[in-house]
Amino acid sequence: MRLEYIILIILLFGFYEKSIKDDIKHRKNREYVYENLEIGSKITTFSGIIGEVTDIDGEVVTILSGDYDSISKLKIKKSEIENIIS
Repeated sequence: MRLEYIILIILLFGFYEKSIKDDIKHRKNREYVYENLEIGSKITTFSGIIGEVTDIDGEVVTILSGDYDSISKLKIKKSEIENIIS
């Protein structure tokens, strides 16, 4: 085999690892969040906000975030939830 073909195969494998495999992983995580999100779940968002779900209205989720002294209610989209903590 020529060296160019070997380099091309390595680049294609790297492309698969970085883009396609990561996309499959994110899609599975999104499905998990959509199926298991419920009131009382603690979540993190893609922007780093940590909160507890208080209301789910279709695609809009209301969360409480902050300390006992300063609690904030936030409305976010379901698609912005990165992970369910508990």
